Amino acid sequence: MNSKERIDVWISPEGAITLDAVGYTGKTCEEATKFLEESLGTVGRKQRTRDFYRRQSNHHQNPNDNQQNQPT
Repeated sequence: MNSKERIDVWISPEGAITLDAVGYTGKTCEEATKFLEESLGTVGRKQRTRDFYRRQSNHHQNPNDNQQNQPT
């Protein structure tokens, strides 16, 4: 986990639970909160932030990087 990543949890007086995965991009936020969602039960609503749609720079790899240069 990156030092800038965290999961904020709020519980309302009515018992509604809100999870906010801060500092995650792409599907890593869903992966990080999965254990909480499974433990807490039914998910009422999911709202994805713009960070969900950002590319993960450290996981993005050009498919051509794995190909060796071959003489022509």
